Amino acid sequence: MDNWVENKQLPVHIVSASGLVFRDEKVLLTRSRSRGWEFPGGVIEQGEDVITGLKREILEESGIVAEPKKFVGCYQRLSQKPGYGPLEGMMIPTTLTHTFICDYVSGTEHITDESMETGWFTPEEALSKVTTPHIRKELEDMLAYSGKQSFTSFKQDQNGEIIFVNEEYL
Repeated sequence: MDNWVENKQLPVHIVSASGLVFRDEKVLLTRSRSRGWEFPGGVIEQGEDVITGLKREILEESGIVAEPKKFVGCYQRLSQKPGYGPLEGMMIPTTLTHTFICDYVSGTEHITDESMETGWFTPEEALSKVTTPHIRKELEDMLAYSGKQSFTSFKQDQNGEIIFVNEEYL
């Protein structure tokens, strides 16, 4: 029997989605206060499907309307992490992030409460800007996408360092 059934504790995971939006051979990045440069995305709300949540997050964080075209992979953070901002003092549960390659549809990039800067960059420029290890791994996989989906797991150690645990392409 599964441990969660025996313990009567449902497993809790956050589901999120992120998209690398392409326009004229450049990609959209946003700069957040906590993670630096990244591609837009975020938590899927209760009752919301992943694709709708992805489009909402891209629009909210950047002002850009995008259309997902390719599913690239799932990236799972296996460890909890301390909350920040309005979640200060809480532990954030494990996360399963779905990543997509998206096409630009419309809109003009702008800053928001969540993004201090937005901009369009060549893939090489994007790789030089994104330094958070697990986000950079997702970016590398999206830029090198060959039709196989990535399933990558990582955790943070006590010092906050990212440790990749598993990586498979199917």
